[in-house]
Amino acid sequence: MPEKSVVLTFDDGYKDNFQGAFLPLAEQGMKASWFITTDCIGGHAHWLGKTSGQTQMLDAAQLLEMHSAGMEIASHTCSHPDLSLLSYDQQLAEFETAKKVLENLLSTPVTSLAYPFGRFNADSIAAAERSGYSRACTTRPGWFGSENNPFLVRRIAIFSGDSPSVLARKLAYADNDVSWKKIVNYYTGRILSKLHINVGIQ
Repeated sequence: MPEKSVVLTFDDGYKDNFQGAFLPLAEQGMKASWFITTDCIGGHAHWLGKTSGQTQMLDAAQLLEMHSAGMEIASHTCSHPDLSLLSYDQQLAEFETAKKVLENLLSTPVTSLAYPFGRFNADSIAAAERSGYSRACTTRPGWFGSENNPFLVRRIAIFSGDSPSVLARKLAYADNDVSWKKIVNYYTGRILSKLHINVGIQ
């Protein structure tokens, strides 16, 4: 990819993503990766509790349309568990089954995975690799490539309430906390470091 590229990712597979994100992106000729919880295709996000319009999930026909438009449809496990609480074998089953479900639906290899809730452990990484994925996304902030392990890809969280200014700072600093206080402290520390002044910044 060219320098300063931005990769868009969407987790879980909510139905409102179709009208609210997929169609606008497609109109602009843009693409994204969508991490899908396979047990919930056409259903509801059970981990959110009581069902509502906001818990509705994308169905198989929508996923096929998105895939045909060039979007990456990727894995977010079967049941959206906290992987850090599962055994290696349980995690392997989640990864392998979700991969098989999506590959059967899309008739194409599924090589990307995102850890639900951003929680994982060493078993998660080993199970993801054994399942045939080539990369996995975390929720740890940072630049792509700042981790040598392709199963520890870093991402920035973007929320609907983020202002254009906050979005710009998140992209510039590859961080979720882009408060002005933190940014001022960061640059103050750099200046003091260049001046060889060893002062702790709170």
